[in-house]
Amino acid sequence: MPRIRIIKGVLHNFLDTYTSRYSDFDGYLIFGLLTNLEHLTIDLLCKEAATTEISPLPAAMLLARQRLTEQLSKAGLSISLLRQASLEITVLHDSAVGIVNGRPCNGRRVRFAVKVLAGGNGRNFESSKTVFIAPHNPNVEQRSTRAG
Repeated sequence: MPRIRIIKGVLHNFLDTYTSRYSDFDGYLIFGLLTNLEHLTIDLLCKEAATTEISPLPAAMLLARQRLTEQLSKAGLSISLLRQASLEITVLHDSAVGIVNGRPCNGRRVRFAVKVLAGGNGRNFESSKTVFIAPHNPNVEQRSTRAG
């Protein structure tokens, strides 16, 4: 039973970390740069070769894989424990207004749903989170000081 709780915690922490402000591209929230995205499924166990293309979409996919590996490691688990792992990102069609740096901005809600199949017992685990995402606007959004 403790391992079940640990995996559920890993998925929750993965979504919190992945959807946070620390998921950026060139110092800006990566999801605000993916304005044409409607739906994306990322295989979190795929070991694709490093891409030379520097753009938000491949960066978002690589970041998802890194964040899951980091959260598993923090929980003392190996990625080899998982037989399958995927992240579905779905932009919901209802428009929304949210606050970005103290200013109201138009945007949409985006649902992030992670699903994994654990190897040992073949059990499925799922977690999801919906967040407000505004399209990138450099006049409103502040660039992270982590940007190179």
